[in-house]
Amino acid sequence: MKNSIVIKRVKSFLIDYLIILIYIGLLLGATLLLSKTFNINLNSFDLVTGQLTGFATLTLPVILYFTLSEWSRHSGTIGKSKFHLQVVSHNCNKAGFWQLLFRNCIKFLPWELAHFFIFSLFQFFRNNSEPPNWILYGLVISQGLAVIYLLCMIFNKSHRSIYELFSFTRVIQK
Repeated sequence: MKNSIVIKRVKSFLIDYLIILIYIGLLLGATLLLSKTFNINLNSFDLVTGQLTGFATLTLPVILYFTLSEWSRHSGTIGKSKFHLQVVSHNCNKAGFWQLLFRNCIKFLPWELAHFFIFSLFQFFRNNSEPPNWILYGLVISQGLAVIYLLCMIFNKSHRSIYELFSFTRVIQK
């Protein structure tokens, strides 16, 4: 059944997401330890500093985990390896590093957009002011984009998501 690859992909992402959650837990622990040790007030970060710090410590390492794993000899992350899936170029050759980096930047765009809008939301709450509607719209749009990625993978004949179509990659069964 061709749809079984979609189910395997979702399951593999859940495994990879568990790894991401463990990393987030370690990152949070390290952040709290460093802030306490060096007496850093985490609420003092402005919007730009917070965004750049979040991107450098969370989003970029996650993108690199996916990119380097998919570029490795396994051509997949830990989750994909568990389900015998691999990422290849659209013609089933080994995908290049820049191709995979582009793929994963697009893949995690909704995630990074959500981080931006959530951090912006907290900035308004911290200042005891009402957040503007564009923040709430942005949150809805970022989540809607993630849903569109999934729906595209489910309903596209080749079961490729938007980020795979743009990067000329695909996920195949080994």
